[in-house]
Amino acid sequence: MSGKLLLVDDDRYVLNPLARLLGINGYHCTLAVTGHEALRLLATEEFDLMLLDIGLPDMDGLTVCRRARAKHNLPILMLTARDASSEKILGLEVGADDYITKPFEPQEILARIRAQLRRFQEYGQPLEAENKVVLGSLIVDLDLRDALVEGRRAQLTAREFELLVLLARSPGRALARDWIFEEVWGCDAELGVKVLAVCVRRIRCKIEANPDEPRYLQTVRGFGYKLVSGEK
Repeated sequence: MSGKLLLVDDDRYVLNPLARLLGINGYHCTLAVTGHEALRLLATEEFDLMLLDIGLPDMDGLTVCRRARAKHNLPILMLTARDASSEKILGLEVGADDYITKPFEPQEILARIRAQLRRFQEYGQPLEAENKVVLGSLIVDLDLRDALVEGRRAQLTAREFELLVLLARSPGRALARDWIFEEVWGCDAELGVKVLAVCVRRIRCKIEANPDEPRYLQTVRGFGYKLVSGEK
């Protein structure tokens, strides 16, 4: 697997060896040492994945991630300090797809990158030759990478869309919280309950007439979530 990667870190002792490692393994890497430089590159070039350090000299990585996620649809992996659980949670909440703690093993970072690129490609494929899942007035449209509610686009983010697609693959079936998080975020569910709940709330605000009384994206108490047609 190959791809064009954007590596963002102000530490050249991390950035340059990482670029060499990824280059040897078939990836084309563009380097940035500040948040502003990273956002400028995202605005002018197409990338398959961004690897983003959380500590940058001009703005923190969380801000870069939030701004990037608002405009760009690509996997984002964040580099965090070991045991910085709060940073990991915040990173996932603002749209990161996974996190890697420093120092990291070369094979681990290669495996994480391959997994995110593979998952991103898989979620862009149609559901068994069908490009839509219709649940009453809710349509999950894989061509648009969005949902339609009574003909109105929901304007889902990439992460919100992936979560909705996962539920749409098993309409009416309750899926466990931990399993949902590990499938959609691609990492261990230890930090996932709060992050998943935030994402579900955001989706409900976009597809439900009343997010506090959801018709489509329903909670299965003590277990997880399910997507239903909303018909009474």
